[in-house]
Amino acid sequence: FELVLVANFWPGSGDVTAEVVEAFSRQNEHVRTVIRQKEGDMGWDMRSGLDAAGGEFLIVIDGDEQNPVDDVLRMYRLMAANGADVMKGRRTTRGDGVSRWIVTTVYNTLFRLIFRTKGMWDINGKPKGLRRDAYSRMTLHSKDWFTDAEIVLAARRMGMTILEMPVVFLSSDRASLVRPSAILEFLANMILYRVRGRPKG
Repeated sequence: FELVLVANFWPGSGDVTAEVVEAFSRQNEHVRTVIRQKEGDMGWDMRSGLDAAGGEFLIVIDGDEQNPVDDVLRMYRLMAANGADVMKGRRTTRGDGVSRWIVTTVYNTLFRLIFRTKGMWDINGKPKGLRRDAYSRMTLHSKDWFTDAEIVLAARRMGMTILEMPVVFLSSDRASLVRPSAILEFLANMILYRVRGRPKG
């Protein structure tokens, strides 16, 4: 196995994550790092990590500790057993508060109405797992929070098998990076994808 840690940075931000990640990787032979000056937001970071990974199964998890790390191994075992091309977490229990639940519910309702994804919920749920050959067939454009959705939509368009894994989403002391205004950003991306087949890139 390999662990790919993404610590991209905005110049002048004062963020020391890259130094911490680099030091950790020197002590662990299975750890690789991706440390680059940022050219986008979460989606760009996610894609840079997926591009750097070398395994047959690519499983993405955020670094905010809201998903138990055991979920990564659990998802790998499920994907290896059931043959899914893409698998995503579905948060059945949430500890991140009412405001985040409202944002998620509004977003997922709009997503289901626009793309008719009946039977699928929590599009942004993590972990997100892809087989190597599935990812290599995708051309992703999003550099922001829409990347999770773009993966699901691309997989569905190509007739890939998409399955869900129930997960527990833990609370976090860190302020959320997802703002209520993110709903407008999500909506704009959904409309762009519906009209032209790709989101803002």
